[in-house]
Amino acid sequence: MKDYYVIIDCDPGIDDAMAIMNAVNSENIEVKLISTVSGNLTIEETMKNALKLTEIFKVDIPVSEGAREPIKRQPVYAGLAQGTKGMGGYTFKTPKTKPFILKSPDAIHFFLNENPAKNTTILCMGPMTNIANLLKKYPEAKDLISRIVFMGGSKDEDGSTVPYREFNVAYDPEAMQIVFDSHIPLVMVPMELGHIAYFTPEEQQKIKRANSVGEIFYKMFTKYNDYHVGKLGAAVHDSCSALFLSNPEIFRTEQAFLKIDYYKKDNTEYGYIKCDFGAKEPNATVCVDVEIEKFKKIIYGNLFNYN
Repeated sequence: MKDYYVIIDCDPGIDDAMAIMNAVNSENIEVKLISTVSGNLTIEETMKNALKLTEIFKVDIPVSEGAREPIKRQPVYAGLAQGTKGMGGYTFKTPKTKPFILKSPDAIHFFLNENPAKNTTILCMGPMTNIANLLKKYPEAKDLISRIVFMGGSKDEDGSTVPYREFNVAYDPEAMQIVFDSHIPLVMVPMELGHIAYFTPEEQQKIKRANSVGEIFYKMFTKYNDYHVGKLGAAVHDSCSALFLSNPEIFRTEQAFLKIDYYKKDNTEYGYIKCDFGAKEPNATVCVDVEIEKFKKIIYGNLFNYN
């Protein structure tokens, strides 16, 4: 019996791919569903990528198709960073696996109810559109979710980066506010952790030499236009959220109150997370640091599970 019954909601995405690899190889995470959403790419591309990843990682996990656009906004994808197909320098063959019969949010609702303990963790590594749509359609679903661990936003301890337009938040801030208003316990894994959670070119060579899955990740990284760490390496933001579930002891956390705020630039309104560490009534746990050598050792260990 594993510790956590988990639904992954994501928009694969290179760093999503590595996070999924870590989650499905964890000894204490049982992934019951991978739900896709538009974000890094169109829903058609994120679905293809998620289906193919289950084949590459040799797992029998249903994959459902989610929202193709934000609740109120026009979609703005991240193809420049992730590559036109989302997998950087690696091109997938067409997946043979078929999508799950139910689409999100119905699929998420189904698997929430399948958990006899009624305490599912949702690991959200993309925009929160699917989760917001779930809560709008099935308000009672919030009582079946023990917490939402999400990658997104900025902790902004010194005020130097706010407003910071982190992608997962900016893509659909209205959806994220719906989730915040639900009072489901939150764990925020901010984008800053990716500034230290990256693999150098030398470490990427180690990944390449590991096995066939490592070779795939290496090819992905060759066309990963990472604007956070640049030539230093390839940031794996989403793996921080996956490893928080499997290995919370390597993270340092603080309590904070999160809310969505807005600002205007060039006649366009953007959303971002405002993070108050001094709040008397915090609504979230925020990861503020990670033991990076242990982080990488865990990822190498998960990767070496493949022949």
